[in-house]
Amino acid sequence: MPRCPNCFYALVLLEHRRKYKCAKCSGLFKKREIEDKEFVVWNKKRRIEEKVKVGKELKELGKIRRKRKPRLSEEERLKRSKASHKKWVANNREYYNKSKREYWARNKKRLLENKRKNYHKRKAKILSQQALYRQNNKTLSRIKYLRNQQKVLTLRKFEFNIERALNI
Repeated sequence: MPRCPNCFYALVLLEHRRKYKCAKCSGLFKKREIEDKEFVVWNKKRRIEEKVKVGKELKELGKIRRKRKPRLSEEERLKRSKASHKKWVANNREYYNKSKREYWARNKKRLLENKRKNYHKRKAKILSQQALYRQNNKTLSRIKYLRNQQKVLTLRKFEFNIERALNI
């Protein structure tokens, strides 16, 4: 229902004159002007309603998406990152090797110095790991030797039993 621009009272359409008349202030207004203003107001309201409606739909879609796609843990992200890096390196092997060589050439002195510093910081740990490796290696080689001896003895006993059976 159109309203009077002066007093906001309801307007009445006079069809034969193609004008709206206000019953309160007796103002006459062209039909086209009033309808244009009414359309602009109606259009603004519709746009606002549509924005609100679309906003609600987007929020709902966002909730649905969040439900479907749970957040990855730090380990999962790290695994994916490493996997994608490996894939990239596999596809760009030449470029990757070239860039590594260039980086090494530019920073060789600093990298070697850092390596030495880190070695001295971790020297005790490295030496203990090496000693443990040697000890395990000795143990494993001793086990291997003893198993071979056991195998030889078993074969001798088996051969002896066969000869004995044949002799009897």
